[in-house]
Amino acid sequence: MRARPDPADPTADLIWLCRRLASALHGGAKPVSALDAVAAEAPPSLAKTIKAMRGHLASGDCMGRGLAQLGLPSYIWGAIFSGEVCGELEQAATLLADRLELERSLPPPANPRRHSLSLAFGRLGLLLALHAPMLTALEAAAESLPDPKVRSHLLAAREAVTRGADLADALAQLAPDLPPMTLDMIRDAERDGRLPEALPVIADYLLDVAADKPVRRAHKEVRHG
Repeated sequence: MRARPDPADPTADLIWLCRRLASALHGGAKPVSALDAVAAEAPPSLAKTIKAMRGHLASGDCMGRGLAQLGLPSYIWGAIFSGEVCGELEQAATLLADRLELERSLPPPANPRRHSLSLAFGRLGLLLALHAPMLTALEAAAESLPDPKVRSHLLAAREAVTRGADLADALAQLAPDLPPMTLDMIRDAERDGRLPEALPVIADYLLDVAADKPVRRAHKEVRHG
């Protein structure tokens, strides 16, 4: 069993909750039974969160709405909600825990704007992997980004997509803040139907470029998997 989280670290709480929920769901357990199993082991710091999730389940709603009720960022509760809607809650809990762990492990950003872009693309990829609609995913990915310019441009991109633009074209206004070829990488992935897989790769690429590190995953991987 995973170690219980530090009650002073709410992100650690959420990671523990997602990991334990995924474990409880493994093998086909119903969401209500899985959440009850998690509640029996959860630390007191998670009592309010689990109560909100359980309350929505009891009323026939999705537990993700309970997280929304607590004011958590949209990409967090949206990932759980999307997993419930598409019947992939175990995967949603696992992917969300992975994303939270990654973001929690990041050092202070050397380039805050590219850091926000990396967060945006990683969160967008998470939501698209769980079959969230593109417009919903863009709005949720933008909501809690630290850089206001990136937030604004992502919401503007959402409006462009609403009018029929491809994602890469909608993001073109971000070009001055992106490394060369990034938009081409997005365009290739969108054309090939691989955005959910490619966006986290691009997010890692942006982190490496921002930190002046060797690039972990190249353009070729985005194009060919």
